[in-house]
Amino acid sequence: MKPFFSHFIFLLAISTLVMSQDSCTVGLVPQSGNYHVEIRNHLSHDTILKVRCKSGGGDLGDHWVVNGQRFTVSFHNDKCVSAEYWCKLSWGSKSSHGGNYRFFSCEESFLKFCNFQDCSWKVRDDGIYLHDMHGLKDVKYYDWES
Repeated sequence: MKPFFSHFIFLLAISTLVMSQDSCTVGLVPQSGNYHVEIRNHLSHDTILKVRCKSGGGDLGDHWVVNGQRFTVSFHNDKCVSAEYWCKLSWGSKSSHGGNYRFFSCEESFLKFCNFQDCSWKVRDDGIYLHDMHGLKDVKYYDWES
């Protein structure tokens, strides 16, 4: 009886280890698929936000986003290896406030916030917030450059 019990414990320990490793790796590696980046204007005083995004695929041009509205980029990526979107945000007289920020990257630590698919940003007076899909809360990700 004793050998059976120790064999059973050994198999249980091995299966638990294998299952925990699988659950840690499944979903953590960026997959091919559709990705979405959303930038919402939550600036005060009905401020219009100017958004200009660029990626390896080119310049998306200027977009003006009124308070409460959003700018969205959707794209398909066969392998999320080096895809990045950088956006210049500005507002105020002569676009005197803002800066350049990375709004999408294939880095695992970044994509965890976005649940490996949807990156939702809120632009506020005190900075730029990324919605944490797991914690279901907005996290301040960037301070304003100017």
